[in-house]
Amino acid sequence: MNVNYITKLKISKFLVVGSLGSVTNIVIFYVLVDLLSYDPIIISIFSFFIASIQNYTLNHYWTFLGLGNDDHISIKSYVKYLMITLIGLIINLIVLKLIIFYFNPELKVIAQLLGIISGTITNYLGAKNWVFNAKR
Repeated sequence: MNVNYITKLKISKFLVVGSLGSVTNIVIFYVLVDLLSYDPIIISIFSFFIASIQNYTLNHYWTFLGLGNDDHISIKSYVKYLMITLIGLIINLIVLKLIIFYFNPELKVIAQLLGIISGTITNYLGAKNWVFNAKR
């Protein structure tokens, strides 16, 4: 297989995993914020951590398997993954806060979705090049 195909396949898998994580994140956020009126920033952080565990596991065993990482999940690797995704979370929170402040949408989950999308590129590049790459 050529490198271009493998890269496209990894990105596709990463986006599928990220989409599943986003669904998890959005459902938790919607229920706790839009239905139960909890604080959007606190719930955004909470739902992020739940989705990050799910995403790390799926990316480890499906997206980046064969990129040099071994078959076993490790705390060290998860911490590296968490460090990268925290950057994505910061981007997410900034976008979330700005949209809520300036537009105050009735459904805050819309702002959360836009925040998640904004951090995706950083998360992919960090995961591919630092977390799941045994050469680093």
